[in-house]
Amino acid sequence: MILAYGSYRHALAETGIAIQRETQFATNGVPRALRERWRIDGVLQAESPEMLTRAIHELQHAYSRHAQDLTLYLPDGTTPTAHVILSRDTIGGVRVARPPSFPQGRGAEYSTYRSYTIELEADLPVSRETNLLLRWEEVLTFAGGGPRWVYLATLAGPPVRQQVQESTPYRATQSGRAVGLREYPTPAAPIWLAAWHQDTSTITRRLPRRVGSGAAASETDFEVTWLYQFESASPLVAQPSRS
Repeated sequence: MILAYGSYRHALAETGIAIQRETQFATNGVPRALRERWRIDGVLQAESPEMLTRAIHELQHAYSRHAQDLTLYLPDGTTPTAHVILSRDTIGGVRVARPPSFPQGRGAEYSTYRSYTIELEADLPVSRETNLLLRWEEVLTFAGGGPRWVYLATLAGPPVRQQVQESTPYRATQSGRAVGLREYPTPAAPIWLAAWHQDTSTITRRLPRRVGSGAAASETDFEVTWLYQFESASPLVAQPSRS
């Protein structure tokens, strides 16, 4: 097999490749990405230590760049195998998790050959849904509804407690947060429309998280928050909204 990373090609049968895949989950248990990690074990070969030095520099330069396409070809060098990662299909591009390392130093290492290891990884979307919901939270807070009393100051002696209202308005606050994988989720709707103080309500959208750089960069984790306030002469009763 022949491994290619970007424009760099390893020699035929130079590398051994182990591939691991694991699912990345959001806080709500929804799968958000499939992380694929390639461990590459290889041996560079050259006719002399000087030529081997040049080959090592070329290897290090090739893997100093992130977001390159990663392809394992059949021995003909043109037919891709099942193991291909295109940076454009990932979240943030292919990453060089561990650049070329040289763990062997015994025997004839660096005479006409040099052993190395490399680790690459990429996050692949598990769903093509643009509105995949990663997180949903909502809180209802209730206040008011009882009598109101105050303490009146006196010229002499302790203050006097006095009830000034038999009942007060019932008040409630509805607040929440939602995070979408690739786009902003729709905020929850106000629960009590007739009691809604529209002039005090707020909806906030935060800048999404940017993953990777250059042409392979992706934006993810689109967060929106909401805050609604309500007031009524009768009790406000409800449960927090679900997504």
